[in-house]
Amino acid sequence: MTKSLSELASILGAEIKNAPNPQDIQISAVKPIGANEKDFLSFVSAKAYVGAAKTSKAAALICNSEVAADLTQPLLVVPHVELALARALNEFYPPAKPDGRISPHAVVDPSAKIGKNTSIGHFVTVGANSVIGENCIIEDGVKISHNVQIGDGARIGMNCVFSHGVRIGRNFIVFGNSTFGGDGFGFVFANGGHQKIPQVGGVVIGDDVEVGSNCTVDRGALSDTVLGDGCKLDNMVHVAHNCIVGKHVIIAGQSGLAGSVVLGDNVLIGGACAISDHVTILPETIVAGGTALRNSPKEKGVYVGWDWGFTFPEFQRMRSNMKKLVDFNKFAKRLKDAESKLGIDSGE
Repeated sequence: MTKSLSELASILGAEIKNAPNPQDIQISAVKPIGANEKDFLSFVSAKAYVGAAKTSKAAALICNSEVAADLTQPLLVVPHVELALARALNEFYPPAKPDGRISPHAVVDPSAKIGKNTSIGHFVTVGANSVIGENCIIEDGVKISHNVQIGDGARIGMNCVFSHGVRIGRNFIVFGNSTFGGDGFGFVFANGGHQKIPQVGGVVIGDDVEVGSNCTVDRGALSDTVLGDGCKLDNMVHVAHNCIVGKHVIIAGQSGLAGSVVLGDNVLIGGACAISDHVTILPETIVAGGTALRNSPKEKGVYVGWDWGFTFPEFQRMRSNMKKLVDFNKFAKRLKDAESKLGIDSGE
């Protein structure tokens, strides 16, 4: 696919600069700014990259008005560079579209309902009374149990599993090998062993949610586990039973929520975080990567640390105090060495 710079400007709502004849500039790909190719479009997201931009072989660059003042190449000037980049990528590398084909190797229960134009791959199973919306893509090996509801426009990667009763909204995206609605981790110790507590809740997922590969979202014990509209989960994220995750929450890779955690809207959880059970995190709070929270923060902010749940300023003070302690210990050792050389008994 090739588009002229003037066509791209119209698609992106961009202002053209440094290009008297934009219809003559042809773009065939989107590449990194340092690519050794021709006829490609790239982007400059901040002034820190202006130096690299000046030597770039890109046919044109996406940038904002602040950066544009420092560049002489053909430019597409936009208010939000990353958003324009996303739109450009969708133009040159459009996502797969459903074609309505159902593989002869799929097994679909007669009582299940499949929406118009939905594609179903090889070795997919769809259980009794399940409903899949229109314009979905269900890739090979997906297992959908009974009484599952999946909204329009879903994109479901290979080998994902949806246990009974899971309910999912529109435009759901999930990559391979993720599991939804498995039993929560509920046991009671009695009679010398761990007795299983039946998990009879469900999983409810809102609209426009995206989930990475190898994630698990457990069903609730009595009530539902919930992911709100617009949530984005990275790879290898675990959401335990009874968690309530608000709207537009981000959870980065290898992070886990223990049972009954509540995340407010627009919370951001960094990578490799561990959130203990029954913790509540207020809207718009940021939990930095590697943090372990055992208690609910009392106010929104940036939290970081290991088991302590410090705010970021508290963590910085703690680091400063630890450095002072190390420096003091080094000074004490030097003093003791000097006393020894002088023949001073440090015990006096």
